[in-house]
Amino acid sequence: MTPMNDPEKRICPFCVESIEVKAKLCPHCHQWLTLKSFRHPLVMLLVHVVPMTVVWIVFAALIFSSMDRLQNPKPYYSEFPNSLKVLESQMNWTQTEKGPCIYITGVLTNTSPITWRGPEFDCRFFDSRGVMLDACVGHNYGTVLPSDDAAFRVAVIPVSPTNDYASYKIFVSNARNTKGWY
Repeated sequence: MTPMNDPEKRICPFCVESIEVKAKLCPHCHQWLTLKSFRHPLVMLLVHVVPMTVVWIVFAALIFSSMDRLQNPKPYYSEFPNSLKVLESQMNWTQTEKGPCIYITGVLTNTSPITWRGPEFDCRFFDSRGVMLDACVGHNYGTVLPSDDAAFRVAVIPVSPTNDYASYKIFVSNARNTKGWY
């Protein structure tokens, strides 16, 4: 009797062998024949792996956002604009083993009630006509206490010849709250 005539047999669509009608997995080629089984790899993927991946992604996002809050907690420097001001500064040229270097040294004052660390300076350099030649962000790793002054030094590698630099402007663009863990 052929499987077509036997009501308890059918043909596997993958290997064309005779199998039982209730079979969910072909015993010959091991292909899944129905999606209604929880043991089917696609169902297993959709039911277990995809939700677990979503859970891990949400967990990672929460960890990264909490690390950001630990690193730079509120209040942010943007909430106290111009609270760190450069009182005085001067530009000095130095020849190093890597070539010429500009050092901007000066005094910084804190007019806010917050202690700030690691100020970032926006440095802009101009020629004798007032045209901007160069711009950079310099970092200082000091701390400025509330209502106090602190010295700073920013090192800049120039991109134009030294005699083109006639003037400069420097101001604090960012700083971190000292309440951060690191």
